[in-house]
Amino acid sequence: MDLVVWLARHRRPGTDRAYVALRAFGAGLPVPEDTVRAAFVRATQEAANELHRGFGPLPEHGDLQEWVYDGADTLVGSRMHRLGAAERRIRTIDQQVGAFMRPAAAEFAAQYDPGAAQAEALDSTDRKFHSAVAAMAGPGELTPDTLARYARGLVGGGMPQWSAHLLETDPGDPLVAVAVTPVHQFPELPANSAVNHLYSVARDAPLDGLRAAWTAVGQMPGWAEEICAAAESELAAEQPDTGIARWAFGMVFPVDRVFLADALAEPSPTPGQQAVTALTLQLMADAINTTLRITDNDGREAMRLLAPPFLAGMLEMG
Repeated sequence: MDLVVWLARHRRPGTDRAYVALRAFGAGLPVPEDTVRAAFVRATQEAANELHRGFGPLPEHGDLQEWVYDGADTLVGSRMHRLGAAERRIRTIDQQVGAFMRPAAAEFAAQYDPGAAQAEALDSTDRKFHSAVAAMAGPGELTPDTLARYARGLVGGGMPQWSAHLLETDPGDPLVAVAVTPVHQFPELPANSAVNHLYSVARDAPLDGLRAAWTAVGQMPGWAEEICAAAESELAAEQPDTGIARWAFGMVFPVDRVFLADALAEPSPTPGQQAVTALTLQLMADAINTTLRITDNDGREAMRLLAPPFLAGMLEMG
């Protein structure tokens, strides 16, 4: 009965039934599992279709890697080369906060990231290029060095970054959790495509995890606006406090930077966008939890400090 009442209140003429069902599911109502999974699968199919349109048909013959890299280059050049308002806002705050923390940054770099001054960062266009490559061909296409340069590019001004330093110096594979070819496949994509990983999450992840991820995505815009506004307010007043300190922490340990610009740019995501981001969060949480299960208490404590609040509730930190 609760579900019927909720649908009567929230469904409007012309609204998509699948996505209305997802919203009801996110609100905690007992939507049938088959309906929930079909809606998440549909969102991944739409993402696959969009990727397919950008790259063109999967070649039957020829060099698959060459097709992937050529397609990513074309996609970035035609659609994704402009710096968005959200990224400009973040860059401005980075520059101003960086000026406040340069003495402390130098001390941190000497101890935790001695190669920061010489390290190369990816610019916005290159980050979008490698994101497109990973989306089409899979995360395994990104080397640890590329991931480190990607992380450094998320934060301007040559700031030291502990996570990038680890990627550059740790011999372990940071993508081991997604190294296995996903179980479920879209035929129009390469087997290891990131979208196939999301498709497999949509098909197999526990419903409680999917609901938690859906809820977490709903929290992201408010989180992003709040941390930006707090830093901007303190910068304008020239009174550094917790807002600038939190922003600086996010520059040195940029775990949440992959979500910040998207959360600012899409404060009211469509249900399809929210579904894809929720699957991405669930995939990330699964990967982090794989590591947390074999790490020590220091590693779990570090993740308590590093994880953004919307992701922390999905992690097994003990």
